[in-house]
This record gives sequence, structure tokens and C-alpha cells, in this order.
Amino acid sequence: MGNLDEKELQELASQLSHPNGENGIQTAYSMNVANDNMIRNAIAQIEIKDNSSLLEIGPGNGAHIKYLFEVNSSIKYYGIDVSKLMVEEATKLNSEFTNTDKAVFEWTDGEKIAHPDAAFDSIFTINTIYFWKNPEEYIQEIFRILKTKGEFILAFIPKEVMEKIPFSKYGFELYVNEKAKALLQNAGFTIANTLSEQEEVLSNTGDKKIRTFTIIKAVKP
Repeated sequence: MGNLDEKELQELASQLSHPNGENGIQTAYSMNVANDNMIRNAIAQIEIKDNSSLLEIGPGNGAHIKYLFEVNSSIKYYGIDVSKLMVEEATKLNSEFTNTDKAVFEWTDGEKIAHPDAAFDSIFTINTIYFWKNPEEYIQEIFRILKTKGEFILAFIPKEVMEKIPFSKYGFELYVNEKAKALLQNAGFTIANTLSEQEEVLSNTGDKKIRTFTIIKAVKP
């Protein structure tokens, strides 16, 4: 699987941004494996308190949600995704939480977030920033729905790593750390800390890679 042609790379890039069909279900499982360590590191940055309201942007099939409830079972979790297939899959896979409304998965258009001002204690997202249609407007939406002193955890693979991945030339907006931080600060966020971690992963093209990822924790003053 390591040597994909251009058409296959385009299809993979499309699935990563918006999983659909049978390939979408498989892509979601591949993403879980590739991103598990990154997801856990991002979650570790969240200050989860009793009865915290959390929003995740782009949870995919939500296979990691169980881990969040292991950290604190009193949370209320919302996940929004541009893929209707992923909303369906995540709702089914997490039935123990969705049946009791402890977790809710919703479709989103990727531009507006259908929640009121100051609705969430924490918002986090892993590997979605590349696909934001209007980043400046979208970060304002994230800022709007966070409570004062609320935190936003942004996890992504920086440009210098991503540009070596063949499919990243198809529909990905790449970010160096400073560009991502500037996007947050321009929206009104204060940067609390920035982490860079290295890991070995099995990539979406089936190769073992050493990659670096960044996690930025920002706070709404």
C-alpha cells in the first residue's frame, strides 16, 4: 500500500477530510490507529472537571470517547463532524453514552457551530485544522462558544512534516506552529503552552514513520 498512484492519493486525501462510503469506515479505523497517541496527548492537556462540557471538532468514528469518560464519567461530550457517515458510526460505536445523552454527535457544515455563546468549558480538535474552509472565521466561532477561561486544545502535524506526506498536496492547508498560534491570538486567545512530541506511527499509506505533532493549548481570557 506504500506506493499509491496520484488518483489513489487524491481519494485518500478526500477520505481523510470527509470520510464516506465503505472506504470512509475503513479510513476512520486507520485514523484511530495512526492518531491514538496524538489523541491521548491532546486529551491529557484538557483540564477536565466534574460536569465539564466538552466539544470535539471532527471526532471521526469516536472510538476514543470511552477514554474520555474513563478520565471523568460526569462530563457531557459533544462531537461535531462534517461527515454524516462518521456521525452515524460514532453514535453507534458509543451507544452506552449516546443512549443516555452523555455523548451527542452532530453533523456540522464546517463553517458555523450550532451552539450558543459560552456553551463549553473545553473544546479540542485533532488533525482538522488543515480542512477549515475559512480559518479566521471558524476560530471566531470556537472563541464565541467557549466560556470565559475556557480552553481550546489544537493538535496538528506541522507543515515541515506534512509536506513530506504525498497526499497532503490535495486540499490540505498546512501550518507551521507560529502560523497556528497567530490564528489563535488574532481571535483573542492567549497561548497557555505549546508541546511538540515525536512518535512512530503506521501512516495512512501503510508505512512506518517517525513524525512530530504539535499541541497548542489556548485560553479565552
